[in-house]
Amino acid sequence: MATYRASSWGRTRRPKDLREDVEGLADKQTAVQVTTVAVGDLENNLNSATAGENGYLTENQRYLHIMIQDDAADENLTLYGYNYAFGKWATLYIPVGVKNGADTTAELSYVAATFTSIAGRKMLTIPIHGIDRIAFVDDGSTDAEFKVWAACSTF
Repeated sequence: MATYRASSWGRTRRPKDLREDVEGLADKQTAVQVTTVAVGDLENNLNSATAGENGYLTENQRYLHIMIQDDAADENLTLYGYNYAFGKWATLYIPVGVKNGADTTAELSYVAATFTSIAGRKMLTIPIHGIDRIAFVDDGSTDAEFKVWAACSTF
């Protein structure tokens, strides 16, 4: 009996990696590391041939799951979002709710999706609510030990 393989994203219960090529995957999918780039290298026209500069297709999923790994606390990661309707990259801001009851504007309830001083591994689930593409921006001081893996899901 043939093994079923999804041919489209649709609604997903388990995270799927941000790979666009899904043909011929083995039964157990291997984790795929994403490429981080400098913020100035993000391509608004999505026509770069360099890995990571066009970001990664999310297929309008609801959640981004990432694992960040580093051997020191000297590197940072910021998430950038892209919607086809706007045609531009921008820092992704995520809701954190009311902090200490002092928030007086909606803007104060959001923070930039920036992760600093990464030492060891961090696994995070971030709401992206239909963003078309996601990019992983480093602070320019990365080394071979700085790694990021990513997947998306609906639930």
